[in-house]
Amino acid sequence: MCGAIALCLLALTGCAPPGGTRPLVKIGLAAPFEGHDRPLGYEALKGVKLALAERNAAGGVEGYMVELVALNDFAEPGEAQLQAKEFAIDPAVVGVVTGWTESTARASLPIYRQEGLAVAVPWSVPPELADRDAGVVLVAATTQQVAEVLAKAVAATHPRRVALVGDDPGVLPYVGALRVLGLSPETISPPGTVGGAKAGRLSQEEWATRLVLGRPPPPDALVLTTDGAMAGESLLALAALGWAGTAFGGAETGSVHLVSVAGEVTDGLIFASPAPAGRDVTAGYDDLSPRAVLAYDATHVLLDAIELAIRQNGRPTRSGVAAALPTVRRQGLTGPISFDPAGRRIDAPVWLYNVVNKGYPGRMWPTADGR
Repeated sequence: MCGAIALCLLALTGCAPPGGTRPLVKIGLAAPFEGHDRPLGYEALKGVKLALAERNAAGGVEGYMVELVALNDFAEPGEAQLQAKEFAIDPAVVGVVTGWTESTARASLPIYRQEGLAVAVPWSVPPELADRDAGVVLVAATTQQVAEVLAKAVAATHPRRVALVGDDPGVLPYVGALRVLGLSPETISPPGTVGGAKAGRLSQEEWATRLVLGRPPPPDALVLTTDGAMAGESLLALAALGWAGTAFGGAETGSVHLVSVAGEVTDGLIFASPAPAGRDVTAGYDDLSPRAVLAYDATHVLLDAIELAIRQNGRPTRSGVAAALPTVRRQGLTGPISFDPAGRRIDAPVWLYNVVNKGYPGRMWPTADGR
């Protein structure tokens, strides 16, 4: 099991079947549990564990207790493919929660489709990755929908100059959304990493100097589409030059890495999230981050599909779960969940957060559509 760790079985949910007499069914979770993105993986794990504990405590799904197997993908495409193959080997695994980045989703989804494994994608990815016929559904708003909400927030500040930091393909939805609103963003590649700049890229200091002083006036709106750590490093470099514009971030920017890297410099940043924090939706879920909230919802969606498959076929099978998954309708922590003919969530919500006092995710900010 190269690069993988099997983290979770029934003992992790705290709900082992009495006497071992109840039948078992397995679901998978692939997420980063080691390396740079380890904190994000454990946020996801918390949401999945909670959903499973709730369902198993209530008797499981149609008499079956649910077992969780979690594998580490390091948030890397190659590892995501390896873990998809690991899940495929175990015939008891009938569905998986995975797809925390566009790159890992693109790499692994073809394998899940080939193996007939249903997938509930829990985070924002491009809309074309949904595949209803293969049992791949998007539980979160797509990257395009997130970009559209953030673009409205940027436009509301009436900026004179907008700088958009990111690389293809992740930056493209934001470019299009800003242009639709009459803004002309200047797209800039991220700076090199501190202590070892990427080939052909400027150091943090050189990058910030050119952005702020190279072509007056400096941007008064900065849209970051990088991950949280890179966004934090960029903000630190800009703050050192006294940049005083408004910073915005996409779904990948909003993370614990952002505030751990840049601290108080992140205060005031507004980012779009495909999920709220648990504290902002209902009592009893106060310790769930946005990623944990969507992991929780995605897990319940997958469990609903397993339940439907058992009712229809008498037992849980991969083909039955894949067929049932796109038909699931439920009320989640993120609101009503159902899927269109392509497997995308219908009316997927997006939230805006304003970072306050170095806190992640920060304070909810009203979006243009009133959420």
